[in-house]
Amino acid sequence: MSKIRSILYTLATILIIIGALFILQDDAFGIIFLGLGLVLNIVYRGINLDLKKVAYFHWLELLKLGNMIFMAAACLSFVFESEQKFNLLILSIVLDLLVNMKEISFKKKI
Repeated sequence: MSKIRSILYTLATILIIIGALFILQDDAFGIIFLGLGLVLNIVYRGINLDLKKVAYFHWLELLKLGNMIFMAAACLSFVFESEQKFNLLILSIVLDLLVNMKEISFKKKI
């Protein structure tokens, strides 16, 4: 199961980066790639969310849940053609990095 999680997270990250690059080049496929990457990221975060800690109101898990809801709202902003859709996407990705900084490690695990 952990291999599936790491593949899902890697695929989501790659799609977000590719989508952002396509959007910078003003290509229509960028929105599709970016949206798919965010949806996969939401699925990954949902799988890793500890619902027992959410029920006990642990602040970090509540932040992760709030970040997932914010990412879903950012994805919906594309569906509803919001004026602030790109700002919401950028903010949701930055918040995701800040909230889940513990998962990003450059050290080799032994």
